[in-house]
Amino acid sequence: MATSSHCYWGLFFLVSQFFAHSVSTPHVYIVYLGLNRINNPILTTKFHIQLLSNVFASQEDAKQSMLYSYKHSFSGFSAKLNSTQATTLASNDPKLLKIPIPLLPSAHETGKINIVKGIADTRGVIAVVRSRIMRLHTTRSWDFVGLTVDNSEVTPLQLTYGDDVIVGVLDTGIWPESESFKEEPCLGPIPSSWKGKCVQGEEFDPKKACNRKLIGARYYLSGFEEEFGPVNADGKTEYQSPRDFIGHGTHTASTAVGSIVRNVSFFGLGQGTARGGAPRARLAVYKVCWNENNEGMCAEADVLKGFDDALHDGVHVISVSFGVTPPLAPFLNWTADIGSFHAMQLGVSVVFSAGNDGPDPSLVQNVAPWAISVAASSVDRAFPTEILVNGSLLIMVLFLFLHTIEIADLDFSNPLKAGYM
Repeated sequence: MATSSHCYWGLFFLVSQFFAHSVSTPHVYIVYLGLNRINNPILTTKFHIQLLSNVFASQEDAKQSMLYSYKHSFSGFSAKLNSTQATTLASNDPKLLKIPIPLLPSAHETGKINIVKGIADTRGVIAVVRSRIMRLHTTRSWDFVGLTVDNSEVTPLQLTYGDDVIVGVLDTGIWPESESFKEEPCLGPIPSSWKGKCVQGEEFDPKKACNRKLIGARYYLSGFEEEFGPVNADGKTEYQSPRDFIGHGTHTASTAVGSIVRNVSFFGLGQGTARGGAPRARLAVYKVCWNENNEGMCAEADVLKGFDDALHDGVHVISVSFGVTPPLAPFLNWTADIGSFHAMQLGVSVVFSAGNDGPDPSLVQNVAPWAISVAASSVDRAFPTEILVNGSLLIMVLFLFLHTIEIADLDFSNPLKAGYM
């Protein structure tokens, strides 16, 4: 009996330790408060800290826990919380939302702020969700869909090629030296409505990188580093700046707004003109995705901050080419839904990639009804390669091969070593 009793107590101790660890282990959560009714970024952040301090011992602890305050285009914040703290905030207890006016700046500092019976009007916590990790989802593309460079039959709207439209791209950053982002003589001054900026960072000098084409560049990595550890640690390679290491963001940005670059090819194949759909549009990049084991990983806490800043900066269109793995969460339970919803309220169009998976059902990763989801498609061209057998039989295959070789010279005993695979 004593042995049995000891076993039970040992099991109880292990289980209790497991649950204690689960409760005490902090994770990054996003606390979403909806429309920003305070309309003052400084006040909004102070309110977020005060609200967060209800589940911490002090305001200083709350500040240390907070990753971002979403204070411009909507209201919310991301912070490191344990499950008990997250549950408390999600309970929507009215006591948590009663922020006395003396904690706020004086009236002349506040601008317009909704005050109801001495309480800051916030309308409560809408959602508290764990910050998840999202994953990243050719020169002839625009000709394929009927938008050719030199076409006299296009409408006057198409002929503008996106003049003075500002496109914000949330992705892996930008390689500013690309010809696709050069400053064309036809580009006028940067639109006066633009409030964004190019930020300094590793291998990224705003004075050299940004121009009248690339008018904004920011980066966000707090959420990523909480999940994966410091960038460039343990042999990881990345740029702590808007510069693109993976290349995905440069590709998607050039597809959307790349300048016209003529006579390009892949070692002579597919020669033609490379350009974006709106080559005269301006570009602002928001690096929210980072290299992790040669894959692009995007923390939702970073993504939501990218949305917040992009909308405040004054973009007209937002392009997003990543998503969560199905099954999808309910609306407003993940950041792309929240960010695109507030973009819609401001008249900003958000264009998502539908995803890379298929053709099985229920694999589309972006389905918000207030945004546009674009599916992938095959293209209408091929790269044939000739195989001449015995000097007489000619076989055409689809293969990228740039040299002439003799079959007799090939060694198929070890194709990997020979470099054929």
